[in-house]
Amino acid sequence: MRDESEDSCCLPFREEFQRSKFSLHHDDPGVFCRSQWQHGDRSILWVLYRWLLVAFYATGVIMSFIKVFNEGTWFIYLTHWGFSLCLYVCIYGAVVATIYFIRPAYFAPGSVGLKIYWLSHFATVTLSMLITLIYWAALYPSMPEVGADLNNLWEHAFNSIFMVLDCFILAFPAHIMHFIYPFAVIITFGIFSLIYHWCDGHDYDGNPFIYPILDWARPGLAIGTICGCIVLVSFFCICVFGFYRLRLCIYNRCSRKQKRMQTA
Repeated sequence: MRDESEDSCCLPFREEFQRSKFSLHHDDPGVFCRSQWQHGDRSILWVLYRWLLVAFYATGVIMSFIKVFNEGTWFIYLTHWGFSLCLYVCIYGAVVATIYFIRPAYFAPGSVGLKIYWLSHFATVTLSMLITLIYWAALYPSMPEVGADLNNLWEHAFNSIFMVLDCFILAFPAHIMHFIYPFAVIITFGIFSLIYHWCDGHDYDGNPFIYPILDWARPGLAIGTICGCIVLVSFFCICVFGFYRLRLCIYNRCSRKQKRMQTA
C-alpha cells in the first residue's frame, strides 16, 4: 500500500480526475482517527482537541439559536445549515477519535462510519468557505452595522477559519472528485428555497425570500445564484485539495529535517 504522506508535493493535478477518486474507500482507517502531527498511534491531546472543537462550535450554535430563532426561521438559512454541519462533523470526529483511542482496532478498512465522516467533513469545509465568501462579498455591504457582532463573526468567519485550520491538523486525504457531496448540499438548499417560496415562506424580517439574491420571484436571479454557488464550490474543492497537499508537503519537510537532526 502506498503511503500518501510520502507522495511528491507536486502530485500531478490530472491524477485527481480519475473514476477511482470518487471512492470513499481507504485502506488505513487510522488516518481518520488521528492527527497528521501526533507521535505514536494514539494521542490524548488529539482527543482533547477534537472535544474542544465540539465545545467551540456548540457554544456558537447555541448562542445563534437563542438569538436568531425567531419562530423557527433560524432553520431556513444556509448559514445555519453550514454552522450546524460544522458542529455535527466536529462531534462525529470527536466520537471517532475517542473510540479509536480506546479501541484502535475498532474501525475496519472501508468502514461505513468513516466514509460518512470523510464526505461530511469535505462537504462542510467547502460549504463553510462558500458561506463566508458570499456573506462578506454579497450580503454584508447592505448591513455593515452587524459586522463586528460576535454571533455574526462566529457564523460567518470563525465557521470557515477553524474548519480550514482543521484541514492542516487531521490526517486523512482530500480528493477533488468528492465535489459531488457539497454539490448535493447546494442543490438540496436550492430546492428547499424554491419549495419555501411556493409555500409563501418569509425570512427573519418578513421578506418573501430567504436571501435577496435567492428570490424566486425573480427566477433568473435565483437560478444564477445557485449556478454561481456551484462554480464557487468547485473552486473551494480545489482549495481543500490544495490544503491537503500543502499539509503533506510541510509534514514531509519537517520529517526529513527531524531525521537529519537525529543522524547528525
